[in-house]
Amino acid sequence: MYLVTKERALAQARALSGALALAERAGWHFDRKTPLMLRPPFSNYLHVAASELLLVPSIEPSRGDLAIVNRGMREARCDALVVKASTAGKPMLYCAVGRWRRQQNLWCHERRPWLTEHGQIWLVAEHAWAEDPGTSILLGSKRLQVASELPRLYAHEMAAGFERADAFLAQIWGDL
Repeated sequence: MYLVTKERALAQARALSGALALAERAGWHFDRKTPLMLRPPFSNYLHVAASELLLVPSIEPSRGDLAIVNRGMREARCDALVVKASTAGKPMLYCAVGRWRRQQNLWCHERRPWLTEHGQIWLVAEHAWAEDPGTSILLGSKRLQVASELPRLYAHEMAAGFERADAFLAQIWGDL
């Protein structure tokens, strides 16, 4: 159990608003008439039926939180996008992507939003030492599209994409 502090409450607001901003940019819609009814503790997850995706804003520690999300994915038979906001330092989003598979879910961790010059949103590894650094995920109106890597980019192009994504989120967050 965590104490609710100003920093944690602020991070929770950033995680939710950041997740909704990514959803809007990707063209996702939440259909309340969808027959998927998840039981607690999964009932607060956002379901994107067209993308077969559970959208989960969170600030909890990764591994414990992901174990619960993993169970929700098995129940819903959906992919999951866990959007975490930093609780200290520069406001940032980090994402974990779970891809549902019949035998077991596959996870890709430590991804940051990255925007192309044309406004496409990708989730990419910020550092070469990240798990599966070449795996990138395109967020679009259908299922998550996993690419083995982005087109070859120079370091300044990678940095510019992160800066565009950070500026996009800063506009969403305003004074948060």
